[in-house]
Amino acid sequence: MLQFYFLSVLLNLIAGFILIYASDYSSVKNDLESADSSVLEDEFQELSEEEKSTSEKNSDSKKSKKSLNLETFLQDKLFCLVTGVLSVLVSIFLLLSPINGDVPVIGDLIPVLAGFGAGGALLLDYYSNKSNMELNLPSIIKTVFIDERKYLGVFCILAGILHFIFPKVLFL
Repeated sequence: MLQFYFLSVLLNLIAGFILIYASDYSSVKNDLESADSSVLEDEFQELSEEEKSTSEKNSDSKKSKKSLNLETFLQDKLFCLVTGVLSVLVSIFLLLSPINGDVPVIGDLIPVLAGFGAGGALLLDYYSNKSNMELNLPSIIKTVFIDERKYLGVFCILAGILHFIFPKVLFL
C-alpha cells in the first residue's frame, strides 16, 4: 500500500535525524548518576543572587526560543517513543503488504531493516532512560544501537531517500 510506503520513507528520515542529532539518553542518565550531588549543590551556592536573577530572566527568554529549536524537538522523549513504535509497526506492515508489482518481503527489505533498527534503537534508548535496572546487553547490540547509533541514523536517512527515489528497485 502506498500509505505504508510513504510512512516508511517519512519515519526512516525522522528516526535517522533523531539518531544523529538527539543525545543518547542512556549516556546522559549514566553521567547524571555518576555526578556527585554535593558538588552540584556547591556550584549552585557559589552563584550570587545577582547572577541567579539574571539567569532566571535569560532562561525565560531562552525557553521561548528553545521551543522552536529543532534539536530540542528531536530530543523530546515522548516524540522519540512514538517515532520508535511507529517505525517498528510500519516496518511490519510494509513487509506484509507490498506495493502492486513488487516482490513480497524482499521488495522493501532495506527500508524495513532500517525501520526495525531505528525503532529498536529508539525504544531501547527510551527504556534504558526510564528503567532503574541496569541493562545487560550483548556487546554487538550495545555497539550498534547505543554507542554507534549515528551510523544507524545515516543508514536510515539513506534508506529513506533511496526508497523514495527508486520505488520499484528490488530491496528498496
